[in-house]
Amino acid sequence: MKNQADTGVLIEAVTAAGGEPYKGQVGSVAFEWDGPPRSFVLLTRGSLRVNFRTRDRQVPWAECRALGGQDCMPVSAAILARSELAVRAVCLKPSAWLMLPPERFRHMILENTAFRRALFQQHASRLPAFFARTTGGMSIDQRLAKWLLDRPLDTRIDVTHQRIASDLLTAREVVSRTLKRFADKGWIEQGRGWIEVLCPGALAQLALPSPGPACRDGKTASQPAGNPTS
Repeated sequence: MKNQADTGVLIEAVTAAGGEPYKGQVGSVAFEWDGPPRSFVLLTRGSLRVNFRTRDRQVPWAECRALGGQDCMPVSAAILARSELAVRAVCLKPSAWLMLPPERFRHMILENTAFRRALFQQHASRLPAFFARTTGGMSIDQRLAKWLLDRPLDTRIDVTHQRIASDLLTAREVVSRTLKRFADKGWIEQGRGWIEVLCPGALAQLALPSPGPACRDGKTASQPAGNPTS
């Protein structure tokens, strides 16, 4: 349940900072861009479905929701990290929201203690539902296996653990531990800045459990006819 005091603090602070009001009907696009976030977004009424992914990365679209009194967390995170993303938000109900320039939002985070505390407390309460929706209920092992299978399997994958973590919305340490387990099983080989898939059959069984070839002693099993699709 939303904390009404925190909600009031957020709406009042963004309004006082010059947040521009917008409205949309069911099915209308609230905002959409591909690149640096153009605005901090705080929903004041209604509900938005937000689809997003790292810009220019061929990874599955993740999805989250925002309700009245809530911000769009992926957008807020991208603004604070000064990163880019592709995002599209659609109204699920008649909705209203405020939009604030990114620099003004960053200034509020630094200077407005009440706003910062209210926003981060709200994020903490929303994170379990946020990750459950964005991951589709898949474990990190399944998501990482699918990420590897979605790359060309006949070439070495040049990528850092941090890049994978960004794509999968998790921590670099989690990716590193999981890749080490895959390597210990003989499914992949990895070095600094690169990964090579040795056993696509085993990864496919993990990503989409189904009968199929297994890998023994690090030897390569037959490659599935096609990679899983998002």
